[in-house]
Amino acid sequence: MKIFQNLNFVLVETSHPGNIGACARAMNSMGICNLSLVNPKEFPSTESETRAKSGKKVLDQANIHDNLNEAINTSNLVIGTSARSRSMPWPMMEINNLGKIINESLARKEKVSIVFGNEAVGLDNEDLGKCDFHLQIPTSEDSSLNLSHAVQIVAHEIYKGSSSSDLFTQAREVELASSQQKEKLIEHIELVLELLDFYDHQNPKQVPARLRRLIKRMQLDKLEIGILRGILSNLEQRLNK
Repeated sequence: MKIFQNLNFVLVETSHPGNIGACARAMNSMGICNLSLVNPKEFPSTESETRAKSGKKVLDQANIHDNLNEAINTSNLVIGTSARSRSMPWPMMEINNLGKIINESLARKEKVSIVFGNEAVGLDNEDLGKCDFHLQIPTSEDSSLNLSHAVQIVAHEIYKGSSSSDLFTQAREVELASSQQKEKLIEHIELVLELLDFYDHQNPKQVPARLRRLIKRMQLDKLEIGILRGILSNLEQRLNK
């Protein structure tokens, strides 16, 4: 579907080729064609093609990446799926709101990525930290979804939301920053904080993790990123004198 041309489903380190095919089939059934694979254990494969059935065209145009950053660099909105609660709370996306929010972003020509982790362990904390929001699909206690089932549910919610009559599609004054621009801002903040010797040497990772969460939650646009980078550059120059 044309409305989904800027929507990207990302599978990270998928271990079973059949699951890749099943995910492609699920995507295709909802009109979603853009698939990115990060370090798949085995791809391409006959098994993935067999499981994909009518979704083989999704496999044929899938992009392969060495890391998650490559797959989401140009995305303005990145949502990571997770079945586990994390020690540090992160901005959450409710499944009931997913379709509306994503379709509003797509209608504004923004690029959106939905990230799914490995079948056994999901996304690690580092990759989840690169996402703007986390998404948990509610299930009964002590149960989890097969990867392709999770993809099917998410794809269906997005497809269902595309027909909503109350989408707010007014263009933003300034385009949202891309994932790469946000990552560069975070790196710049960390560099300046190191120059200031700001970090607690007993727990040096606590502040960067919370700063990352703050930046992701703010949904900064490109102009705001530029202003903050300008301030940081000025501070950096003064500190290096």
